Amino acid sequence: MAKDVFSKGQRVALRSRVALSPKVPDDFEVLLRLPDNHGQPQYRIRNEEHGHERVEQGSNLELVKAASATT
Repeated sequence: MAKDVFSKGQRVALRSRVALSPKVPDDFEVLLRLPDNHGQPQYRIRNEEHGHERVEQGSNLELVKAASATT
């Protein structure tokens, strides 16, 4: 079973930002799981605010924990 499995709609962040422009957004929404690449899951992800879309391997993604609402 592959690890780093995410579902459509989950918020994720990139684990590694090496060699990326500082303009690349910090968090993304999972749009779609793509076919595995050499046994590794990969995903199409998008940041709506910046209109930035990319494909990343699951091993380079981590789930973003939602901020809890306090009243």
